[in-house]
Amino acid sequence: MGELGILGLIALIAIMGVPVAILAGGIAYVMRLARRGTQATLADAAKRRELA
Repeated sequence: MGELGILGLIALIAIMGVPVAILAGGIAYVMRLARRGTQATLADAAKRRELA
């Protein structure tokens, strides 16, 4: 079980990358909320949706 091939290592990185990316995004969002406030953050998101 200690032997991990290249494919196993790539799979492990891919599997662990998803929760890490979700966590990093959540932290960035919470920091933006704390810095700018809820109303400004949601207003910016609404503007971005209108442009898209």
